[in-house]
Amino acid sequence: MKLFTRYFRINLLATLLIFLLASIAFYFLLWWVMIRQVDEDLKIEQREIETYVGKYQRPPEPITVKDQRISYETTDLREQMHHFNTVRSPDKQERADFRQISFTLPVGNQWLLFKVSKSLEGTQDMNRSIILISGLTVILILIVSLLINRWLLRRLWQPFYTTLAGIKKFRLGEKKIPAFEQSPIDEFNLLNSTLDQFIQAAEKEYTLLKEFTENASHELQTPLAIVRSKLDTLIQDEQLSEAQSNAAQTAYEAIRKMARLNQSLLLLSKIENRQFSETHSFDFKKFVEEKMPAWQELWQGRNLRVTRLLEPAHIEMNTHLADILLNNLFSNATRHSPEGGSIHLQLKDHQFVISNTASGGSLDPGKLFKRFSKGGQSTDQHGLGLSIVQQIVEVSGKRISYHFDKGQHIFTLHF
Repeated sequence: MKLFTRYFRINLLATLLIFLLASIAFYFLLWWVMIRQVDEDLKIEQREIETYVGKYQRPPEPITVKDQRISYETTDLREQMHHFNTVRSPDKQERADFRQISFTLPVGNQWLLFKVSKSLEGTQDMNRSIILISGLTVILILIVSLLINRWLLRRLWQPFYTTLAGIKKFRLGEKKIPAFEQSPIDEFNLLNSTLDQFIQAAEKEYTLLKEFTENASHELQTPLAIVRSKLDTLIQDEQLSEAQSNAAQTAYEAIRKMARLNQSLLLLSKIENRQFSETHSFDFKKFVEEKMPAWQELWQGRNLRVTRLLEPAHIEMNTHLADILLNNLFSNATRHSPEGGSIHLQLKDHQFVISNTASGGSLDPGKLFKRFSKGGQSTDQHGLGLSIVQQIVEVSGKRISYHFDKGQHIFTLHF
């Protein structure tokens, strides 16, 4: 969930709750004020009746009109009192409420209970109109506020998304440091300056590390070649004892493994540094068919049954990297297939699938493409084959996945 979406939800909920409570409070307050005003009018009517009775010593004539009613009756009460209440209209066809004051007065030698009622229809209509106008105003304010806030927040957060877009395009080693725009917001300027310092420091460290890796790999090749040559000569010496010959052979195998490791690390470094940037469009089916004869002897030697179902599929990538990719996938499938197992190749328009009979259980997908993760490989392997595959796939804009199904390792290259 985006930040301003979460903010909108919280702000909308809080605003609606505040407006709802305020509307309820406003309704009851307004009703109370209007009722007090009607009560004041009824008190005026009471005083007028009291004045009339005091002057003429008789009650005024009962009045029954639409908005006001005056009536009286004898009562047993012998003291003055008055109270207010809200009553329904005695006319069943009329559903209006009336505000009524009841008070007692002595008239001659008897006490009368006067009832003066005023219709609340106009008050209720006015109250409903005010509430309706207030509600519409609140809704309008809420809508305008949300639109302004959304527009304002988008503008306020635009520098952040601009910075984020620059970071997404940044790649170590390409020497294209993103230029962050100046923002009127101090916090975003601080973020941009911090990111700029971090990126420049990371780029510098990466360049130093890359140079060190390349130099170390290149410098190691010469002494390794010399050691291999000397050991090769030493192994062929017929004067060596069996123990000395075995020791020399062990050392030779270790040097050979180190040389392969050095070449793989150097290749990974070149791939990461985008040194294979030239790409071509070619038919992957033809490429696979041309590659298979080089592996036939090895597959026959291990009695592996290889089947294929290849359809024409054009792919855009560096041909040298494609050759390395295919070699490593073939090598991985061959190495993990038991004697007499099978390998199946399937090529469709959008993916290349290579599956092989598993000599064990499923491989760990979390460690499969990590460097130096052997996943059950023999000890003479350095565990960089699938790491190289993953790196080639990434720089080529492709994707590779692995799953285990029905006793088979299945690798899928998605174009």
